[in-house]
Amino acid sequence: MSKKRKWVVFVLIFLFPIPILANTFDEPKQTLKETRMEQTDDLLKYNSNAYTQPENEQAKWKNDASLEGYTKVSESSDLSLYVDKVSLGLKIVNKATGYIWSSGLEQNKEYKLNDSWINMANSAVTIEYINPDGKLSSESLLTDQSDVSFKQTDEGFSATITLKQSGITVPLDVTLEGKSLNIEVPEEGIVEQENKLATMKLYPFLGAVEGTDHDGYLFIPDGSGALIRFVEKQPASTTPFRASVYGKDEGFTRSSTGEKSIKVNPVQQVRMPVYGVTHGVDENGFVTIIDKGKNYAEVLAYPSGVSTDFYWITTQYNYRYQYYQPTSQNMSGYNVYQEERNAFDIKETVTFLEGDDANYVGMAHVYQNYLIENNMLKEKDDHVDARLEFLGGEVKDGLLWDSVYPMTQVKDLPEYVTELKEQGVDEMNVVYRGWTDGGFTGTLPQKFPLEDKLGSDEDFADVRDFFSDQGIPLYFFTDYSKAYKGASGYSGRTDIARKINAEPIVTTGEFVDYYLLSPNKSLEIAKADNPKYKENGITNLAIDSSASMLFSDFNHDIARPEAVNVYQELFATLQENVDSIALYQPNDYMLSITDRYLDIPMYASNYIFVTDTVPFVQIVLKGYIPYYSSYSNFFYNPDDEVLRMIEYGAYPSFYLTTEPSHELMYTPSRDLYTSQFSDWKSEIVDQYKAVKGTLGEVEGAHIISRHVHDTGVVEVGYSNNKSILVNYTNKAVIIQGVEVEAKGYKVIDRGNQS
Repeated sequence: MSKKRKWVVFVLIFLFPIPILANTFDEPKQTLKETRMEQTDDLLKYNSNAYTQPENEQAKWKNDASLEGYTKVSESSDLSLYVDKVSLGLKIVNKATGYIWSSGLEQNKEYKLNDSWINMANSAVTIEYINPDGKLSSESLLTDQSDVSFKQTDEGFSATITLKQSGITVPLDVTLEGKSLNIEVPEEGIVEQENKLATMKLYPFLGAVEGTDHDGYLFIPDGSGALIRFVEKQPASTTPFRASVYGKDEGFTRSSTGEKSIKVNPVQQVRMPVYGVTHGVDENGFVTIIDKGKNYAEVLAYPSGVSTDFYWITTQYNYRYQYYQPTSQNMSGYNVYQEERNAFDIKETVTFLEGDDANYVGMAHVYQNYLIENNMLKEKDDHVDARLEFLGGEVKDGLLWDSVYPMTQVKDLPEYVTELKEQGVDEMNVVYRGWTDGGFTGTLPQKFPLEDKLGSDEDFADVRDFFSDQGIPLYFFTDYSKAYKGASGYSGRTDIARKINAEPIVTTGEFVDYYLLSPNKSLEIAKADNPKYKENGITNLAIDSSASMLFSDFNHDIARPEAVNVYQELFATLQENVDSIALYQPNDYMLSITDRYLDIPMYASNYIFVTDTVPFVQIVLKGYIPYYSSYSNFFYNPDDEVLRMIEYGAYPSFYLTTEPSHELMYTPSRDLYTSQFSDWKSEIVDQYKAVKGTLGEVEGAHIISRHVHDTGVVEVGYSNNKSILVNYTNKAVIIQGVEVEAKGYKVIDRGNQS
């Protein structure tokens, strides 16, 4: 806050005194036990899309696809590939089952589609292009008489397509490899004339399903993972699922104008570029991995009733984004498309599944193997512990100047660790926030020296020695993407990232605004920080947004692919002097350096067309990287959330302080409404013991199966032949002779069962 604003506040306080409300800022008085006693058994909750629903065991899929009009061009050990040489439409036959997958519509059926939709559904390629007047039009291979040059190869075919209306030429390579179909568009083969390429979709109706009389679903990478089932009564929806891989590129977004807008629940960021389809659960399915072009990709999923009667899912690749170009200081302006095309190759790998693998668990295993084969996922030390994040110092507004309020002195940490160990919490890791000079908020990118109100240099050294002796990781929280307004350590002209329209990329938070640093500046700061970490004995870092935010920086001509490379170099640089790095919701390209995955998504975005939430991300990571839920002291229903941790394989987390949270009322951390360690100590102990007693039995093992026996009753199978049964309901259940109490769980050994 500026000095001028502080004097205004000072005058207003004396002219208009504020009445004091007794106990307004006290910690909540109701205990967790009292809150839980108020809960009622409501199976409707577990029938909602926040949970996974039981499968229809009796349903069987009828395959009515035909090979008529298609020519066989290639086969692998597992698949046969057929093509229509006019539309380049595909039929893929799974040799193991004889099932035929189609990329378009069947010739012998009638559909409630207009010509534009029929052309798109049957075409290999659909594009949007910008004419010289700046208007956007769409065209499919079948829209007009496109010129197609076709060449059969040993693995499939190559084609060159010149779309007649736009005059744009697109190369297309389709090949088979084992159980997979590879679809590629090399960048170097794209040719534009006066019209400019904006977007592209490839085989958008592959696996599309008409109506709701089938058993199966679309899998979308929303949050932890979500399903859109082909249900009979699909909730009314007017929009599809649409999500940019790695989130929207802030280099092209429009800055807020301050006007009121309708708030819509935003889609959770897609961190794993993968999606899938099943035709009959545990019968036939496929999973698509976006291997190349993912930095400019969006996942689109349409439920039946949105535009058509079909369920379909595809990728849209963005060659040119539209952005807002201001023409005056009052931000009036116009929308325009970027002049230069985003340069990238496209490669999608579609892997076909059958039997017990034809479900979201099988899809997760395919993606897991992809990450391992590409050195993107490595086994880390995965054992049960609790994450305890402590807020050290936070900046507090004063009448004349700001000050740092110490919420947790560094010397308090050993005391809390000792207390918890005495209560049976044997394993934990601690994250310390707000250790930088000036407190938690508003100091970045500057980090050193240590905040002296939290303790002397000797105090910090003694605490580090304590944690080292105890074998407990002590992480220091930081970030390499944020530059707070008014902070030091950067230049507002040369070091911050800028949008394509030259505006600075700034995030308007609820309490504090910050710029995004250029990736190059972030790397420079990391290199400068490295020796300082060593000097101060800091060996573990918990890094916030730098592994999850990906944006183009037009101030330094850095596009998203280059930004990925810079951030990977940044973290490799930090690893030279840092033993362990914990990351908050990292994108998939950062998983290999992630020693702990913090705040793993435990839900999806809860859109009306979603029918189920599934732990896809958890299935991919379990046994490779330890992952942690969001803070338990923010939970509305602690009982169910602990059960969800056990079911999803996640470890508990708490955000804590020594001082009562009402001391944060006039700080940027004012939304931390309950955090005092003394209030949460017993809950930490209870949650740790619950998780240790279950997930401790499967440490280092991988999730190999997941079965919903009934509404609110789930069994998760692990690679060490053990299963965990979780019962969310308020009634005891018996599953295959095993009784699980209400709101309970049980570990069983399936190794001795036939």
